[in-house]
Amino acid sequence: LTDPRKGFAHFRDALTHLADAGLTDAVAVVFGNDHDGPPLGIETRYLLGRLRSDRKLAELYAAADLMVVPSTEEGFGKTAAEAMACGTPVVGFDNTGLPDIVDHRSNGFLAARIAPDALAEGITWTLETLDRDPSIRERARSKILRAFDAESVARRYGDLYRRQIARKGAGGPVRTALTA
Repeated sequence: LTDPRKGFAHFRDALTHLADAGLTDAVAVVFGNDHDGPPLGIETRYLLGRLRSDRKLAELYAAADLMVVPSTEEGFGKTAAEAMACGTPVVGFDNTGLPDIVDHRSNGFLAARIAPDALAEGITWTLETLDRDPSIRERARSKILRAFDAESVARRYGDLYRRQIARKGAGGPVRTALTA
C-alpha cells in the first residue's frame, strides 16, 4: 500500500471517483498486504497476508469480475497473467509490462495516462463490457493459454536463439527482442 510504484493511491482515487459517480454495487478486495488499508469509497475487504494455496488464489481470481493492476512500474505483471488465466479481465496502465499481456479493449483495458480518472474509465469500461459481452472472460483466458503456455514460450525462445545464431554467423550485430 505504501510503495508508490504499485499505484495504490491511483486505485484508491479511482474507486473514490467511481463511488462519487454512483458506483454502489461493487466490492473491492485487496490482497497481499499485512495490514488493513484506508477506506476506498466502496465496500472494501482486505485479505491480510499472502495466499499460500494456488487453488485458493485461482478461486479468488476466478470469482472477481476484474483485476486492477495499478502499478506504474511493472516488468511483466505476473498477477495480471494469473488473473487472466482464470478468466478475469485486467485493468492497468499501458506504460508497464501489461501490454505484453492485456489486449486493450479485448481482454482488458490499458489506461493511456497514469491517472486515477483513466483507471476509473478502465474499470467502468470493463464492468460494462462484462454485462454485455461475457466472452471477455474467455478472451482473457485464451490469450494466456495461447501466448504463455510452455510450448509457445519455448518455441519463441528457440526462434530467438536461431535468429541470434544466424546473425552471429553473418557477422552482424547481435540484438535481441522477444515478442509475445
